[in-house]
Amino acid sequence: MNLISVLATGFSWLAAVLMLFQVSLDILGKFLFGMPVAGTAEIVASYYMIALVFMALPLMEKRDDAIVVDLLYNAFGPRLKFTCRVIALVFTLAFYLVFAWITLEAAMKSMAVREVVLGSREFQIWPSRFFLPAGCVLAAVVVLLRQIDTRLGTVGATDGSH
Repeated sequence: MNLISVLATGFSWLAAVLMLFQVSLDILGKFLFGMPVAGTAEIVASYYMIALVFMALPLMEKRDDAIVVDLLYNAFGPRLKFTCRVIALVFTLAFYLVFAWITLEAAMKSMAVREVVLGSREFQIWPSRFFLPAGCVLAAVVVLLRQIDTRLGTVGATDGSH
């Protein structure tokens, strides 16, 4: 779980740093030399932003940082809380895996036609389409591994082995 989230987060940070660097160069080039960096908007929108968002999902899941609304949850008994957690787990995994499947199909179609975006010049964007399913699959794996860690920790804590 740690390795997955570290690698995915590192990739996300790399995208953020590259985006910062390229946008800074674009601004400096535009205002100091009258020559912006060609394709900055296309690359930022098609590569950096997608990688930044979707490759950070595994870290969010590792930290259990998803948005939670516990309006009634705290008033529930242990059984109902457990049931809610199981339902949330199933829906979370279903969302990630269905979204990964749909976006993988879209990425494969994009790769088949060698999808491009036209800006100041032509940019191939089909490789960036794979960030979406990759981020979702990795997040789903982290969710499962976190559940296994939680269960093993709970079992170990109750049987006296910890």
